Amino acid sequence: MIVKNLEVFYGNKRVLGKIDTKFSKDEFVLLLGYNGSGKSTFLKALSGLVNYSGEIIVEGNHPHYFVTGYVFQNPETQIIGSTVWEDVIFGLENLGLDREEIRKRAQKVLKITGLYDFKHMEPHNLSGGQKQKLAISSILVMEPEYLLLDEPLSMLDKNDRQVLKELIFDLKKMGMGIIVATHNPEVFLEFSNRAIFMDKGTIVKDSNDVLEVVDMYINEVET
Repeated sequence: MIVKNLEVFYGNKRVLGKIDTKFSKDEFVLLLGYNGSGKSTFLKALSGLVNYSGEIIVEGNHPHYFVTGYVFQNPETQIIGSTVWEDVIFGLENLGLDREEIRKRAQKVLKITGLYDFKHMEPHNLSGGQKQKLAISSILVMEPEYLLLDEPLSMLDKNDRQVLKELIFDLKKMGMGIIVATHNPEVFLEFSNRAIFMDKGTIVKDSNDVLEVVDMYINEVET
């Protein structure tokens, strides 16, 4: 995924840009920065959820948002089905896929995320971790090449954090490119191979030396 001259404006205010970078599917990228640094806007631009100028190209093709999936910080903002199953199949039905293909995809994803036994449950009865899993499931079923996670652990307790961390790691092992915006980089250090530090809508540091970027971020936070 290649990003060229990316800019995002909210009204007359530029909140992102100009950004030039690229991502590959063998990467697990930490996206670091303070609140308001542009992390969420960057992920939303990569997913086609905000208007932008510049180019975002995936393997030479447009639109890129067919191969990227964005999971919001608060999973409840993207859960719309009356049951787990209905929520997961919603996007597939909108694509017009046949019933058997929808069933196969939904069943496969719910087994991966551990929600298959809860498929008839109403989402509001799920735990925080299960809701986050459901939000991820609704994206995975669309078969994206890149999963973009915005503070995926911020609303979870300790046990749910560990469960979700293991799920994210499993998705990485399955060959999916993952970009995680987080204020807690230490949680993902063991399987991150790249880190980006953002400030004021631009990339300040981008390196495969993850610890170097994390240390820079921590030092900036503490000063």
